[in-house]
Formats: sequence, C-alpha cells, structure tokens
Amino acid sequence: MIGFCKCARALTDENRVMMLKLLTEKDICLCEMKEIIPISHSQISRDLKALYDAGFLRRWHEGRCVVYMADRIDIEGYCRALIDLVAASFNDDDSVRLCRERLQSVIAKKVREKSRQEKQRRRASA
Repeated sequence: MIGFCKCARALTDENRVMMLKLLTEKDICLCEMKEIIPISHSQISRDLKALYDAGFLRRWHEGRCVVYMADRIDIEGYCRALIDLVAASFNDDDSVRLCRERLQSVIAKKVREKSRQEKQRRRASA
C-alpha cells in the first residue's frame, strides 16, 4: 500500500502529470523539459525525481544530459495502470497541446543543431 500512496502522491501536481504525459510520448532530457514547461530548473528536477522515485520513470545519462522516459515495463501493476490512464487522458487539453507544440519546437531545434554540426564536420574533414 505504501508504494501505491507514493505513486498517487507523485501525481498530485499538475506539472508532474504534464511531465508524465509528455514522457509517455517521447524520451525527454531535463534541459529540454525546461524549454517545454515554464518553471525553474530546480523545480523540474524535483518533479522528475518525485516521478522517478515513485517508479514511473527510467533515466540515463547522455553526455551531460539526464534523459527520462516513462517506464511501462519494469513497474508495479498499479503504476502501469496510472501511466496508461495518464497516457490516454488529457489529449484535448489546451495546456497539453501547448506543451506538445513546445516539444516539437525543441525537437526541430535539436535536429537543426545536429545538421549544422554535421555540415561543419564535413567541411573540416574536406
């Protein structure tokens, strides 16, 4: 029962629910989340830690970034049910739509940056 209460407590904040919703759709690093949800870096970090500690997320390091994803495999049944509920909900919500647009913008910016770096590498090696 303690595990369930920890999961339920992690979902009592609108920002954490939004983060979990987005993380059911795509892996996102902490610095990208900062561009999507307009709250402080430290608050995003605390919210992601609360979701991680509750068992909703996996995380790993890619260079200096910490990347998070919703964990639908190695979790308790009730956590999986709550993730599935969040994933299936709020699809028509304006704040979710806005955060998805911001996420797409972040992805596009990342793709442009990688393309630019690749062009610079090719020029340097030519």
